Amino acid sequence: MKARIVILPTGQVSIFVDEGTLETGKVAIERLLGELQAQGVTFDSVGAVEQHRHDDEHAHTHAGESNHVNQ
Repeated sequence: MKARIVILPTGQVSIFVDEGTLETGKVAIERLLGELQAQGVTFDSVGAVEQHRHDDEHAHTHAGESNHVNQ
């Protein structure tokens, strides 16, 4: 499964999964966050996983923004 990680100039991080269901996206994001933490990357906070639908019925799963990434 592919994921996109977006790091904003503010230091906030968003993770997107553009395929599958909300549940499979949530599992993928949680697995990715766990792998990052195992490598020593920590987050001040992690928001809930959400699903967004657009007019074209394209759906993506989004892990809410973190305040900062620490390494």
